[in-house]
Amino acid sequence: MRYSNTTVLLLLGITHLITALEKSEFCFDGCELTLNYVDFTDTSTTLPKKTRRCRSILYASSLYLCISEFCRADGRDAWLVGKSDNCMRLANEALPPYDIVYDYAPEEIADLRRLRAEEGLWNAENKASLSEVVIPDQGFFERAYKTLDYVWYEIEIHRAYGITIYYFWAFVFSVGICLRLVTAIRTLRHQEWQAVPSDDFNEDDLYVKGRGKASSLQTLLKRYITVPATFGYRCSQNIGWCTIPSRIQSITIFSFVTLNILFCSISYRAFEGNLYWPSVSTQMWRYVSDRTGVLSLANFPLVWLFGTRNNLLMWLTGWDFGAYNNFHRWVARVATVQAVVHSIGYTVLICDDGGGWKLFMKYWTKHYFWNGELATIFMCAICIFSVYGLRRSHYEIFLITHILFSIIILLTTYYHVKIFNGEWNIFLYPCLLVWILDRLLRGVRILAFKPEFWQTRASATYDPSSNLIRLSVPCSQNFLRPKPGTYYYVYVLNDLLFMHQNHPFTLAYVSHASSSSTPIEHDGASTRLMSGIRRPYPHRTASSSSSESDSLLPSKPTSTPAATSSLTFLIRPYDGMTRRLASLCSSSTRPANLRVLIEGPYGHTTPLHTFPNILFIVGGSGIAVPLSYVRTLLCEDDDADADRDRDRDIKGNSRSKRKSRVRSVHILWAVREQQFLDTVLRHDFPLALGLDPGPERLAGAGGSEGTSGSGSGSGSGGSARRYWNDERLTTTIHIKQPSHLSRLPTPTPSHALTLHPNRPNIRTAVLSAALSASASDSALAIVACGPAQMADDARRASVRALAEGYTGVEYFEEGFGW
Repeated sequence: MRYSNTTVLLLLGITHLITALEKSEFCFDGCELTLNYVDFTDTSTTLPKKTRRCRSILYASSLYLCISEFCRADGRDAWLVGKSDNCMRLANEALPPYDIVYDYAPEEIADLRRLRAEEGLWNAENKASLSEVVIPDQGFFERAYKTLDYVWYEIEIHRAYGITIYYFWAFVFSVGICLRLVTAIRTLRHQEWQAVPSDDFNEDDLYVKGRGKASSLQTLLKRYITVPATFGYRCSQNIGWCTIPSRIQSITIFSFVTLNILFCSISYRAFEGNLYWPSVSTQMWRYVSDRTGVLSLANFPLVWLFGTRNNLLMWLTGWDFGAYNNFHRWVARVATVQAVVHSIGYTVLICDDGGGWKLFMKYWTKHYFWNGELATIFMCAICIFSVYGLRRSHYEIFLITHILFSIIILLTTYYHVKIFNGEWNIFLYPCLLVWILDRLLRGVRILAFKPEFWQTRASATYDPSSNLIRLSVPCSQNFLRPKPGTYYYVYVLNDLLFMHQNHPFTLAYVSHASSSSTPIEHDGASTRLMSGIRRPYPHRTASSSSSESDSLLPSKPTSTPAATSSLTFLIRPYDGMTRRLASLCSSSTRPANLRVLIEGPYGHTTPLHTFPNILFIVGGSGIAVPLSYVRTLLCEDDDADADRDRDRDIKGNSRSKRKSRVRSVHILWAVREQQFLDTVLRHDFPLALGLDPGPERLAGAGGSEGTSGSGSGSGSGGSARRYWNDERLTTTIHIKQPSHLSRLPTPTPSHALTLHPNRPNIRTAVLSAALSASASDSALAIVACGPAQMADDARRASVRALAEGYTGVEYFEEGFGW
């Protein structure tokens, strides 16, 4: 007989299907599934259904004959042992042995009744019982097998996509770690201090040229990816009740969101005749609901990890808290949307099951169901209470609801998935672990600042005219030395009602009770007082044009050793905690003595010491950032280097002088009030540079020449005076109200300090600094810290400088992203 090609292909396809079915792990379960639709009469109907199956000889014979016909023997014994163990647990009775079907002859098996799917489903619906051994027919078995295959495929793909999300973030963090490693290697190659032979001093040898000759790829990345705002101009500024992060962060977030949408939309296998859910639409609702539920749960640990202060990834990647806070918010939003879809999907399934809303309300009596609904409701609530406008203007409400709702979400989610016997707790326990570790590390930081933390005291003053709080906290017992650009969380314990609240403040400088401040540790150097000056400083100016800046300094340098070092914070009170802090200070005629807890330091020190040119663009209390860096950047000698030089002198080796590689530091400062300007210039600038603030005003009479001196005095006061008169340091101040400018003394502005009315032209300042740096073929670091509009202007100007060919420009933004 001659067969057509179609017949041959059909036979081959059937053979392949049968072989696949025989090999599949679902073959045994498929036989069990078909027989679960029928009952047998050889057991009492008063027994539970599962117990009856364990005791029924008819059920066991039908099951074993089905396995014998459709499945291979591989794995059969292990599967039967597992089923027998289940019966022992449920009915205290083992399954009948498999050899009960050995007596069936092939002819008898061929004559047995074949159970069709329609019969099985009808029997299940009408609760009919069978009194004979049956074997499911080929079609019924294939439907059962396919049902299990598709269902378990979906279960596994749900898990696989949930894990793939972690691979995505692992890739993102790997890129960040690699970039940080490259930066670290570059920093090691360009040390903060560079030896210069004393006999052949050449200033140009101090700087590594060619830094501005960045590769085209690096320049393109900075210009189009890493530096710009996502769309146009706004990045730090809010747009309505939302904020848009930088472009590189937006690309990362967009990729994450797209990946989640993709995972929620693909790899669904449905077919008509599914034994669990017959219609394709029901299957799709079920699969989508399960997929979104699993992915939402898989995102939970990421939400908790990205929202903590003590995130190891911050240190590994060098990204600031604001970047991880953006990741935290967007992962939480995605998880919330997925939870909403999950809840809607199951609501549709319940209502389409025939019971409508009555059945839906019945489900509310089930413990797992109402916990899941509450989890979704509170996830939506926490997103609503976290919008920019609310968390900015009512931070206390945001904080309390955030903590409370987060606890409720974890608890309700735990009880929602409890029915799975701990299968999904793998995504919940890490959240709790991350939270506990973060709290423990917070406590460690508090103890590291002062072991006897309950005795931590702070001195605070508030000047209403300048609207400035100056907070000083002794730090002589601090194990973690302060660094420029870092910030600390401050708890004020005087008000018991609000003692749980804390606020981050950027460190301005480390001052000393007796006379001077220390340069803050930079790249591992110890915090210490500057030693005496050993030689005239080449950048020192003795011109009469120094009169305006010199008038800020005390008439005589001091060399008294420091007694107690203190962290100093400059705080502008707004609402909430800072306003209450101002009230505490105002209630006292003397500096307020506060009980505080100090948690920190947090943040990173920007490697500004590797740049010959630095431009600080700051507004208001953002002046704390350049104050924390300036003395370290201009510092000539440090004690550790001096000791090493002394050792070399003893051995007869030539001694070399060490000099900072920084060529220029320009501070562009915009300030609103004259009083704020006065108090910072007269008090904080001298302290940051290592001097006692004198009683003179900005340009006191008769102090120009006398205080200028030669800059070669001894002691830390002379050292700091040298920094103030260093021609590398220039400060341009813009006062918002032009009328205030007329109240200031107006001698001829020196090279170190110039005053201007109105707002600064940031674009002009950036392009001018970039042009100056490009002329010397050196790099320029632009550091912005101030109001959101100022930061956005600085960012846009930096991108413009890159577009105009100034490839050595690097942009850094110092700020705390709520």
